[in-house]
Amino acid sequence: MADPFPTGPGSIVAAGRLNVRAGQPKTSVARIRVIEAGVRFPVKGSVNGDEVAGVRQWFELDGGQYVWAGACRDFQPPPTDQDEERPDRNRMGDYTPPAFETVAGVRHTVQGRRPGGLEGLIVHFDAYRIKKAGNGAEESDRRSLDMMRSGQDNGFHYGEISRTGKIFLAEGFEWNEWGSHAGESLCPVTKRTGVSRYYVGFEMNNPGLLYEAQEDGVFCPWFNTVVNAKGQTELDARGRCKRRSATDEWYPASEVRRVAAKGNIKAGVYLPYSFDQFQALTNLCLYLAKTFPATFSLDRVLGHDEVAPQRKNDPGGALADPARLMTMSEFRTYLKSLL
Repeated sequence: MADPFPTGPGSIVAAGRLNVRAGQPKTSVARIRVIEAGVRFPVKGSVNGDEVAGVRQWFELDGGQYVWAGACRDFQPPPTDQDEERPDRNRMGDYTPPAFETVAGVRHTVQGRRPGGLEGLIVHFDAYRIKKAGNGAEESDRRSLDMMRSGQDNGFHYGEISRTGKIFLAEGFEWNEWGSHAGESLCPVTKRTGVSRYYVGFEMNNPGLLYEAQEDGVFCPWFNTVVNAKGQTELDARGRCKRRSATDEWYPASEVRRVAAKGNIKAGVYLPYSFDQFQALTNLCLYLAKTFPATFSLDRVLGHDEVAPQRKNDPGGALADPARLMTMSEFRTYLKSLL
């Protein structure tokens, strides 16, 4: 089949949610991000790659990234009568304004107005289930809604990001109102305590720090481990846990990563945030920086493990996605590169 589009350069539109591959034009290469449907983005040219549905044409983007041409539409050549300008990140797909979903019937506890407006964001993980059972299908949206209801029941105030990329907010949510989400905390930037007053909290649906089980290749979240009288996970001489239930949630070695201590990250095994989840978090941070330019700073996008390092390990090694590990410092640098 002939290539469906000219070889480029130019720009093109994502016909649907478009996977971006790093390094090679192959479907077997890890997806590093997604360009949302309807977004126009620039291409350097095209090459032959893996054939999908009879189409071998792939477009090359900056940085050695590739997208399959069969999922694109409306190619346009570059303009010839205009001075070259800095690329528009919105048009390129690095930033898509987030869509928020309000959870009907759920209201979180508001303790007051933020003293100086919204200044930053705290990244959490909810240390909760993501699957139906065992290592079966994910049902992250339902689990995220569970956590939103838990926030209401326990007097907290936060948003939740599902592994599908959905961003959930409680009814009546306002950015300039605050409630508890970070607990006892100290901002490393401003040296102020009680960061919930100044920074909004977002829980990422994720099981948290994992334990290697006695069965080879099996990793368990805290809620599927046998615990002692103090509620602590019991470990054998090899540092492995015993599964509480063979039918409760667990993850194979292929889905998790073992990381060394670095920056805010505490050494251990983590399930990475999903690609869609990390993209949603990225877009959310950029949205807040654009919406509240007088008060919100990307330098104050912090991990819970940065404001409460003695007692918290989130996000730790769960950030950023299955293809990339980022410390919070690296995440802040990445965010600023997109503005």
